[in-house]
Amino acid sequence: MIVTDTLQETPLFERLRPYQREGASFLFHRKSALLADEMGLGKTVQAAVALEALKGINRRVLLVAPAPLCLNWMSELEKWARSLVVRRVSGSAQDRQVTYRLPIQVLITSYEQLRADIDSIASSIEFDLVILDEVQRIKNIDSTTSLACRRIRRKSSWGLSGTPLENSVDDLLSIFRFLAPQLLRPGMSRSEIHATMQDHFLRRTKAQVLSELPPIIVRDIRLELGPHQRQVYESVWSKRLSSLDSQHGSTRIASMLAVLTRLKQICNFDPTTGDSAKWDVLQGLFESIEKSGGKGLVFSQYVETLQWLSQRLTITHEVYHGGLSDEHREQMTDRFRERPGPRVMLVSLKAGGVGLNLQEASTVILFDRWWNPAVEHQAVQRAHRFGKQTPLQVIRFVVEDTVEERITDILENKAALFDEYIEDAPVIAAEKLSDQDLRRILDL
Repeated sequence: MIVTDTLQETPLFERLRPYQREGASFLFHRKSALLADEMGLGKTVQAAVALEALKGINRRVLLVAPAPLCLNWMSELEKWARSLVVRRVSGSAQDRQVTYRLPIQVLITSYEQLRADIDSIASSIEFDLVILDEVQRIKNIDSTTSLACRRIRRKSSWGLSGTPLENSVDDLLSIFRFLAPQLLRPGMSRSEIHATMQDHFLRRTKAQVLSELPPIIVRDIRLELGPHQRQVYESVWSKRLSSLDSQHGSTRIASMLAVLTRLKQICNFDPTTGDSAKWDVLQGLFESIEKSGGKGLVFSQYVETLQWLSQRLTITHEVYHGGLSDEHREQMTDRFRERPGPRVMLVSLKAGGVGLNLQEASTVILFDRWWNPAVEHQAVQRAHRFGKQTPLQVIRFVVEDTVEERITDILENKAALFDEYIEDAPVIAAEKLSDQDLRRILDL
C-alpha cells in the first residue's frame, strides 16, 4: 500500500519547483503514466524523486533510454535519488544477462541493448516498473523497438517525452499500447482520446509555468566516446608525456596547451572518421528546437568545429565567428531575430561572448567547455537579456573519462558552476588555467 506522505517526506522533494512537485506526485500515484512536459522542464528530476519515494514498493525498476543519455540518467539519479542502488546494463551478452538478474533497484539500459536482450529476459524476469525515456522511440507500433518494449513483463509503466506525438495520433496509440494496452484504440475521436487518457497524461509548457521557473535552466549531458573516437583520443593521450620531454618554462606550458587543445577537439569529433558522440545527441536537440518553434545557439571554442557542424546540419543556420566583418555579423544577428529566420546560430565562444543580444534563442548549447567560466557566463547572457519572455535552457556537453571531465571538475571545485548560471550569482574572474590546473588535467 502506498503511503501518501512518502513523497512529501522524500529528502529532496522540497527542493523541487511547484510544477515539478506536481509532476513527481503524478508519477508517484500511477501505474501507467505519460509525463510529456516540454523539453527543459526537468522530466528526469521529477521521475527520479518519484522513484526515490517508491523505493519500498518498486524493488526492481528497468529504465530504458537512448544510449547517449544513459550516463546522464546515472548522474541525475545520483543527485536526486541518493538512496537507490543504480547500475547500467553493459558488457557482453553474458554479462548483461547476469546483470538483469541481480537484485538491484534500478537498472539502466538502452533501446539498442533491449532489442538485443529481449528474447532472453522476456519470459523469465518481471519488473515492478519499466520507464521509457524519450518514449516517442516506440511511436511505430510495428517496429522491433516497440515490440521489444511491450514484451517486458512489468507491473507498472511510465513514459517520458517532450514530443509524444510527432507524426499522427498513431504515435500516441503506440505509446499507450505500452503504457496501458487497453486504454486507447484506433478510431477514437480527439475528445475521446483526451478524456480517456486524461488521468494518465500530464503536459506543461514553459509558458504555462513561467512564473515558477528561474530565468535559466542548466542541464549537463554526460557522454561516452564511441570506439573509433576513443581510439584516436587514447592515441594522442598516450603520447602526451613524450611530447613534453625536455621542455621547460613557457615552452612547456605552450606545449601542454597544444596537447590539451588537440584532445578537446577530438572530444568534439574524430577527424579521421567523422564520428562524434556529441553530434548524435545534438541532432535530437535540434529536432526538439525545430518542433517547438524555438531557436538555438551553439557555442564552441573552435571555428573548425563550427564549420564541421555546419557541413552536417540540415536545419537552417548560420556561422558566427571573429573572422567576419562587423557589418556581416550584425546582418547575421538581424536575420536570427526575425521570424522565421535561421533556427540555429553556430557561434565562436570568444566572438559571441560579448556584443550580442539574442533573446530570441530558447536554447543555448555549450558544445565544448571553455576553461574560463566567466567567458561561458557572458556567452549564455547573450540570450538572457531584457525583454526575454521565456526561460532559457542551457545545455552543457561533458565527455566522460576525458580532459573535458577533468576541466569540468576543476571549474566546479573553483566556482560551483551550476550556481554561476543562476541570474544573480557572481561571475568568476579567472582568466586562464594555471600551470597546476594544466598538470592536473593532463595527469602530469
